[in-house]
Amino acid sequence: MHIFLQGPRGIGKSTVIRNTLDILTADAPLALGGFFTWNGGMDDPHIYMRPAAIGREREIYRIASYDAEKGGMACDLSVFEKAGVSILGESAGAALIIMDELGFLEAGAPEFRRAVLKIIGGSAPVLGVLRIGGIPWHDDIKNDPGVLLAGVTEENRGALPRKLAARYESYARG
Repeated sequence: MHIFLQGPRGIGKSTVIRNTLDILTADAPLALGGFFTWNGGMDDPHIYMRPAAIGREREIYRIASYDAEKGGMACDLSVFEKAGVSILGESAGAALIIMDELGFLEAGAPEFRRAVLKIIGGSAPVLGVLRIGGIPWHDDIKNDPGVLLAGVTEENRGALPRKLAARYESYARG
């Protein structure tokens, strides 16, 4: 079972994932695989990635930085192609694989995209975020029969972590 959250920017998709993990790990640790990403905010115009695995929280990789000349983000594709592929490759035995978030920056990283699709084709459950928009490489994820897309709204974001945790509990504790 793979569930990918979607919703407007800032609606709380990553918070839903963190809250779901808090519920799932309240009684015992959970072997996580995959990664988390985050934007550094106004004072830190970078996007970062770190492994989701317990004990690897301090491994931080800078994916992109704001480029004033371009008027947008300049992506370091080698982070996806090396660190990202490695992180996903090490996720094989995880009880739950996190992919927070998949967006447009990965479009130029074919090895990373292949690693994502390999996991989607596997049996380990995934909880992730797909950025909204016409991102062509996401079609392979969205069209996979094992993938469920779940919208995050202001109305459902409070109750969603409990619902997701209930769905993942049997898989995660297998």
